[in-house]
Amino acid sequence: MSDYYDLFLAVDLPSDLPEPVLLELRWLLGQADTPAELTATDWESWGGPWQAFDGGSASHAFEGADVSLLVRAADRPNLDGGEPWALTVRTCVHEDDFGVTMDVVGWLLQHATSHGWVGFVRDSGLGQVHHLVRHEDGFELVEVQPVGRRKRVTGPSR
Repeated sequence: MSDYYDLFLAVDLPSDLPEPVLLELRWLLGQADTPAELTATDWESWGGPWQAFDGGSASHAFEGADVSLLVRAADRPNLDGGEPWALTVRTCVHEDDFGVTMDVVGWLLQHATSHGWVGFVRDSGLGQVHHLVRHEDGFELVEVQPVGRRKRVTGPSR
């Protein structure tokens, strides 16, 4: 049985994102035709390109749906008045595609303006969770370690 990874990513991108990057990102999200040049990763070594962040269907291995949304953050303008791009992706990644998908995540984060926590990766096998943390030199996956006692929150009694 194959393992799958639940990838969640939430970042802001600059309002003046270069057009070739925006076109490739929209293609990755399943929102545009294939651009003339794809630069996110070496797709040929993976058998050709695919829309890694295409959403709109039930997740293959996790509860919920795979989704992707790219919108202008009109309510959070930059100091110069520009509206950054706001991107959220939740997608199921097969273990064979994990390496290339993380290459694409790295490419995307090179263009992001968000710093610190930008998402998580959870595996279907052991259920381990890793935070995605972006910093000036790239990003890293940081394993989540429980600390102390777990607290249980219960809903109101009816």
